[in-house]
Amino acid sequence: MSNATIEQLNERYEQVTTEAKAALEKLNTAVRGAYTRLEENGNELFQTLVKTGEKRQKAQSKPQKKTAAKKQPSQLDEVRGKVATALGLPTRDEVEALNKKLASLTRKVNKLAKEAK
Repeated sequence: MSNATIEQLNERYEQVTTEAKAALEKLNTAVRGAYTRLEENGNELFQTLVKTGEKRQKAQSKPQKKTAAKKQPSQLDEVRGKVATALGLPTRDEVEALNKKLASLTRKVNKLAKEAK
C-alpha cells in the first residue's frame, strides 16, 4: 500500500470515528431525555394504570359473584347424585337436615343433663 492510500484510510477512519462519536452523543442525549420524561410522567401513568386495573377487576368480579350464587348443578353434580342414589347414600340436603336434628337433640340432652344435676 502506498502512503497516499494509508493517509486516505486514516482520514476516513478519523471521519467515521468523529461521526460515530457525534451519533453516540445524540443517542445518549435522547436516552437521557426519554428517561427524564418517563420519570416525570411514569408515576402518573403507573397510578392511572393501577386505578384502571382495579376498576376492571371490580367490574369482572361482580358478575362472577352473581353467577356463582346462582350456579346451577353441573352434569358432574347430576352424575354424583345419581350414583349416590343408586348406592343408597343420603343427599346433602338430607345430611344437613340430620345435622340440624342432631344439634337440636344435643341441646335438649345437655339441657336435661343440667336439670338433673
